[in-house]
Amino acid sequence: MFIWELLIVVVAGLCFGSFVTMVAHRLPREERMGFSRSRCPSCKTTLAARDLVPLLSWLFSKGRCRQCNAAIGMRYPLIEISTASLFLLVYSQHGLTLPAMPLYLMAVTLMVMVVVDVEHYIIPDVIHVALLSCALAYHVLSGTFDEQVAYGFALAALLGLVLHHGYYALRKRDGLGYGDVKYFAVAGAWLGPLGLVVFLFMIGVFGVMTGLLWRALGRGPEFPFAPALAASLLLCVLWPDLANILRNNGN
Repeated sequence: MFIWELLIVVVAGLCFGSFVTMVAHRLPREERMGFSRSRCPSCKTTLAARDLVPLLSWLFSKGRCRQCNAAIGMRYPLIEISTASLFLLVYSQHGLTLPAMPLYLMAVTLMVMVVVDVEHYIIPDVIHVALLSCALAYHVLSGTFDEQVAYGFALAALLGLVLHHGYYALRKRDGLGYGDVKYFAVAGAWLGPLGLVVFLFMIGVFGVMTGLLWRALGRGPEFPFAPALAASLLLCVLWPDLANILRNNGN
């Protein structure tokens, strides 16, 4: 049973990873989702079903279009493998239970957010709506929906606005964008007020790591913040004991 569940999780992760590649490409360009067939970016040939099998199509075609022989970048298999890895993380903590379903959807949404921010330096509002919907569904299904959800949302939104306007007042330029402020509010709904403490600490750690890696790759001083935001929220949600330590000390 365990092996079959593991196989289901991996295959589902790869399939949703393929979905992430499509959404992350179309969303910033405001293209319609699901109403047009996928095409080769180079020759615009409509892809057949055998070209769309997650990971395997890329491997069997040796990373090239069957029609024009143009190279297909590592973007596609990397996103699919990364999404499958996130699914395995969720499975390791929650299995294939009903309350875990919003967590799998959260992982998909976070992957879309990271890819879009890395490629376009934006976090579309639809990402926040999707993450908030997942948070509410998770709390309802897991029996943790209470006033702490609203308190966390409000406190995190206020904190994000303070950081946004405070940084601008001190440096006369934007530091924390409004997209990040909205994400803070959504994270507050997931974690509650006390969970935000660990969340903010981890953002600092992952943010520094992302910035250093970005500069080491020669990508310049400005770097996408979504990887740090996504990693921090996912770890805090999957390992809530990080926040429970603070709760216990407070009591």
